[in-house]
Amino acid sequence: MSQILQSAISRSRSEADVLAILLGEALANFDLDRQTARRRIEDAFSLVQNKDVSPANRMLLSASQTRRVQQFIEAHLDTVLSMEKVASQVNLSASHFSRAFKAAKGIAYKEYVFRARIARAKHLLLTTDVPISEVALACGFCDQAHLTRAFGRATGVPPKAWRRQMTKRPARLSQSVELPGPLV
Repeated sequence: MSQILQSAISRSRSEADVLAILLGEALANFDLDRQTARRRIEDAFSLVQNKDVSPANRMLLSASQTRRVQQFIEAHLDTVLSMEKVASQVNLSASHFSRAFKAAKGIAYKEYVFRARIARAKHLLLTTDVPISEVALACGFCDQAHLTRAFGRATGVPPKAWRRQMTKRPARLSQSVELPGPLV
């Protein structure tokens, strides 16, 4: 929350005054800092709808930000996905992004990426005959051993045994692969 907005709210200004301040800040920041302008417009919109404009609600990622993050993660699962790199996609600092992501999704960013990598590995193990070492690289793991440890931790069985079990039971296919839900 901006200092101007905090002081306006603390002085018990009317809703119209606070709305005017928010829109004025949005207009002033529009050309220089669109992210800040967007936040001020979202605050104003929330105020008009009588929604909570508390800092806790401001911590959430917007729908467009969550779509961009999800698309970026999905497109780059085979690479190193540092929080700084992903946060820059939505013009946030890594620390702000970390808090906003956890508030929006209920899980930490690192855990979300881990689950997405495991989901992709499951998908590749079920739909291809690619060697596990190649599946590991396609999912962003450094080698087969890394995938095997992570996969075992997530599913309780190594990838080769999981592939064998799942290819023997096609009826369980839909139950076995749990992709992380959309960020929205």
